Amino acid sequence: MTATTQRFLVRDSLAVASLIAITVVLFAVTLFLFRSFEAHRASLAKYWANQGLAALRANQAPKAVAAYRTALAYAPGERNDEFMLAEALGEAGRIDESFNYFTGLWQSRPGDGLINLEMARLAAKQANTQDAINFYRAAIDGTWEVDAIDRRRTARLELARYLIQRRELVQAKTELLIAGGNAPDIPELDVTLGGLLEQANDPADALTYYQKAVRDRPRDADALAAAGRVAYNLGKYSQARGWLGRAVQEHPDNGKLAALLAQSERILQLVPGENLRVRERVNRILAARTIAKQRMSGCPAVTGDLTARWAGPDATASASALLNDPDRQKAVLQLAYDTEIAASQRCGAPTGDDALLLLLARSSRRTEETNHQ
Repeated sequence: MTATTQRFLVRDSLAVASLIAITVVLFAVTLFLFRSFEAHRASLAKYWANQGLAALRANQAPKAVAAYRTALAYAPGERNDEFMLAEALGEAGRIDESFNYFTGLWQSRPGDGLINLEMARLAAKQANTQDAINFYRAAIDGTWEVDAIDRRRTARLELARYLIQRRELVQAKTELLIAGGNAPDIPELDVTLGGLLEQANDPADALTYYQKAVRDRPRDADALAAAGRVAYNLGKYSQARGWLGRAVQEHPDNGKLAALLAQSERILQLVPGENLRVRERVNRILAARTIAKQRMSGCPAVTGDLTARWAGPDATASASALLNDPDRQKAVLQLAYDTEIAASQRCGAPTGDDALLLLLARSSRRTEETNHQ
């Protein structure tokens, strides 16, 4: 090989090496610039997403919509930002847009519990009742990334509230009892279930949950008051007195509780329970007759059959006549009860002992109707 050839080879090798070096440097610079650009885009996307979240927390939904749209321009397809944009649209009152956006998310993940929950809320706002119920049930049965049991229970409670709002009380009661059956013993949750069951016209089961709350938190004034109030309305006056007494101890300045406690104590003095000694029962029946007679005297609108009965033997029977005559006891008591019911219908709501006697009268009538069913 000649010296000239060797010089050409060396020169070409240096040229190739230079080109390779330049290519590597350019690639490194390009990669660096690309990564810097991507990092900058990611940073901007995060910034605008944070701006959107801050706007939502400040109840500035339109501003949040704009921020999340900007975030998605920098990071297209970011699932969390898409979700938050859909939520922001709903908060901004753009219900149809929000629903359409969530529909797109739902189509890609139809089993996602959170997406179904949002769809249920939007369907409810659109007055699409059956769709709302279906989405709520899908949320309850769907997948959740964290705290699945608690989130499913929360979704079920929300469904129950929606059903109560729709006055579909039987379905609401069913959902609440399912939620309560799978729930841990948490007093706050028991009080919530009790309140919702009351709204679903199920005071008996509501009382069960209030009792649980009181058992686990004996000095919880709210739970004690709720238990006492519901027990009173159910005619469980002895239990009501106990819970209300404890509630008043915790809140001695609560006038409504003190008044309800006083009513519980007074009604227990009036109740002519069949478990009482005969003489005590008779005395209470006669006391009820005296109260009802005064009510009759002040309500001339009550006429007809009741007027005739007040002129008959039941209106004048003595204690000695009643002692050994259970049928006569029932007849005299029924006269008092019927008078209070008729007077309340024709002369307005009673007060004092008349109001308490009316409670006993209505309770007795409900018991009779139940026994005859």
